Amino acid sequence: MTLQDWGAIGELVGAVAVVVTLIYLAKEIRLNTRAMAEGRRLALAQTYQMRSDALQAMLVQAADSEHIGPIIIKLTELGYPADVTALDALNEFERGRFRMWQIAQQTHWDNMHYQYQQGYLDPEYYEDAFKDRVVRLAPTWRALGLSSGRRSFFAEIDRLSRH
Repeated sequence: MTLQDWGAIGELVGAVAVVVTLIYLAKEIRLNTRAMAEGRRLALAQTYQMRSDALQAMLVQAADSEHIGPIIIKLTELGYPADVTALDALNEFERGRFRMWQIAQQTHWDNMHYQYQQGYLDPEYYEDAFKDRVVRLAPTWRALGLSSGRRSFFAEIDRLSRH
C-alpha cells in the first residue's frame, strides 16, 4: 500500500468519525432538549403549587382572622364584591385593615401576571382563573385607591375590564 492509499483510508475513517460524532451530538442535543422541557414542566408545576399554597394560606388566614374574617362577612352580606359601595359601610379601622389585605391580594395577582408574562403560568389558568378574579377585584382596588404596582399589570386590568 502506498502513502496515498493510507491517506485515502485516513480520510474515509475521518469522514466516518465526523458522521458518527454528528449523530452522537444530535442524540445528545435531543436528550438535553427533552431534559430541559421536563425541567421546565417540573418548575411550572412547582410554581403553580407554591402559588396555590400562597393563595390558599392567604384565604384561610383571612377566614380565620378575628380582624379580616368579620370584615369580609360584613361586606359579603352587603353585596360585596359585586357591589363595591358596600365598602362605604366600613368604619375607618375596618377599611384600613381591608385595604391592607387587598394590597396583599393585588400584589399576589400582579405577581401572577408577571409569571404569565415570563411563561411560568399555564395559559389555561390565566384564561380560566386569573382573568375572572382580577376583573372581579379591580373595582375594589380602584375604590380603595390601590394604584402601586407594575404598569403592565394595570394595563392588563384595564384591557380585561373593557371586554
